[in-house]
Amino acid sequence: MVTRFESKKDWTYPIIWGFVFIVYSLVACLILYSGGNLSDLIVLGAVWLSLGLLLYLLLKTTYYTVDDTYLTCHILGFRKKISIEEITKIEEQKGLFAGLKINTAWKGLVVSYGKWNEILISPAEEEGFIAAIKAKNPTLKV
Repeated sequence: MVTRFESKKDWTYPIIWGFVFIVYSLVACLILYSGGNLSDLIVLGAVWLSLGLLLYLLLKTTYYTVDDTYLTCHILGFRKKISIEEITKIEEQKGLFAGLKINTAWKGLVVSYGKWNEILISPAEEEGFIAAIKAKNPTLKV
């Protein structure tokens, strides 16, 4: 049986989107005041909308599935498969994380697997996610 866990959404992406909007608005003002033409603004708007579409797709396509043998992390059509038997520890993120991230929230869970590998994920139902992994890997440290 495959269990799907949606990714947690918090204030991170709206803040990023707002920052990008402010920067692009300032650039648009600079283009207008320096005598730029309308085609420059159209290109700027198209890039801004493309970034918005990318952020939207990141939010909508990020999720995690747990089946009998694998934890699979999905984002934008890409997948990262991790054998559940290889998972050694799941812990809450403490501070900034430098490594593979497949998340849509500022805080998440760090999944340690293999000898040195770690990945940051952000399932919306953290307790249910940990229980699903623990049911398939009883030696898991939480």
